[in-house]
Amino acid sequence: MKLTSFAIMFVIIISPFIFISAQETETAIQDNKLRYYYDNIIDNAAVDAAFILSNKGTGLTYAGNVRFTEAKQLAAEVFFDTVYHSFNAKGNQSLMARVDACIPVLVFLESEGFTLYALDEYKNINGQNEIKHVWFPMQHYIGEVLSDRFIIRYTLENKIYIFDIADQTLREGDYSEFEEEISYFKDKQTFENLRLAAVKNSVEEKIMAYMDYYNQWTLGKSFSVKLEFPSIDDADWKRALTDEGIIVYAQGFPVLTGKNYKHYALGGARVIRRAPLTGYTYQGILYYCRSDCEFLQNTVVSDPGFNRDSIAYFSNAYETAAEGYFPCPNCRP
Repeated sequence: MKLTSFAIMFVIIISPFIFISAQETETAIQDNKLRYYYDNIIDNAAVDAAFILSNKGTGLTYAGNVRFTEAKQLAAEVFFDTVYHSFNAKGNQSLMARVDACIPVLVFLESEGFTLYALDEYKNINGQNEIKHVWFPMQHYIGEVLSDRFIIRYTLENKIYIFDIADQTLREGDYSEFEEEISYFKDKQTFENLRLAAVKNSVEEKIMAYMDYYNQWTLGKSFSVKLEFPSIDDADWKRALTDEGIIVYAQGFPVLTGKNYKHYALGGARVIRRAPLTGYTYQGILYYCRSDCEFLQNTVVSDPGFNRDSIAYFSNAYETAAEGYFPCPNCRP
């Protein structure tokens, strides 16, 4: 057989594989773009909600400055309004319910504790089962028992509450007031580590308990999305847990390929997770850029080899440099 005949046969044989590979590559690119689109919607909505919390509703209600409790309700409404409008679902009860199912829980961090705004099933005044976001009771930031004697309730500030198991007394005050009794409080950094661990663990435990509860009562329901606790970077936790703010969990939005969609957004009065710098790993190099960088949005995210799990967020260039990131040569942040 002539060499040209072999070549023709080879092309005929491999053509379907080339076509399939091209299709898979295009699907992967579109899937990355879709996930990035979802991320932007959730992050922008979290920014809007955090803005409400940081201003306590100032200028946004006729009452002027409002209490944090009222600001939470307004922030939750603003968050979902932003998401509904982004998906063109506002006013469509069916579409809004589908969006709600993919954002089952928001966590509002306050100085004295935290509150879940989460989906739950209950009977309305007509005796019918209804599913909607409701407020759960406030929870406190409880740390580990120190010196086998002191149970510490922390806040997002230096104030603490101490329950003494030995004499059954409860006291409160600045942590430094108790440094003679509790040696851990003699060092500021040790106290901060204990406080952040208490806040993080308390929030994680409550959210995981809610997810277990959610997964049980939604089992078999048409809107059911099995919740899984996301892996949150320690750096993101530290930025989020230093101020009153919001944590958002999103799961289950439809994707084209790969693992299920999971995302979290953290926003606070002083620190917004989305702004202003985004870090990522591309072709083995750590870069950081502005959140609106066209190279990131149009080239990096569209690359099927790009690992979206490498995305991180920073407040300033000092944080990025400390983590070993290089400035983007395209947007020059």
